[in-house]
Amino acid sequence: MADNDDDLCIPRSAMYKLVKELVPQMRLSSEAKDLIVTSCNEFIHLLATEANNVCEKQSKKLILPDHVLLALDNLGFSEYKEDCVDVMKQMQEEVDKRKKLRNKLDKPGIPEEELLRQQNLLFAEARKQQQMIETEEWSKVQQEAQLALQRQASCSNSNPSNLNNSSPNPSASVNSAINSNYNKKEDDDDNYD
Repeated sequence: MADNDDDLCIPRSAMYKLVKELVPQMRLSSEAKDLIVTSCNEFIHLLATEANNVCEKQSKKLILPDHVLLALDNLGFSEYKEDCVDVMKQMQEEVDKRKKLRNKLDKPGIPEEELLRQQNLLFAEARKQQQMIETEEWSKVQQEAQLALQRQASCSNSNPSNLNNSSPNPSASVNSAINSNYNKKEDDDDNYD
């Protein structure tokens, strides 16, 4: 039974935080905090019961804000009606803002064709940037290959005995290795498309 009572209560931590915000300079004992939470819960149950009675008297099945305001009058808390109306207006404004934000996300105000056109432009720009990167990488590979050929040629010239053992066209074998690596990279890139 105690678990059911806790399920129907205001969360204690939320109530403690609210009390701390309202009176930050005051310290409360744990018994005082529990008493405040219990009083708030009792008030809410009392107000909800009276609002339900007002709703039933009007043959309604749904409790509306007007029913709660009438319940406040019936319970003798008429002085809180204005505050409740103000809070209700603030909450309605918040709900309206959230609905507008949700609608803006769902319907951004831009036609779908325009969104698709913008998306295609972004994709084309990304492809162009990727192609530039690949071209730069290819240029680097070519430069490295040329440097390797120059080093190999300078080593060959300084050591004539290696000329007999080397292939007839060393630059052709280097170029074919570079091309096969580049083609392999292009094949790998095609897999991502």
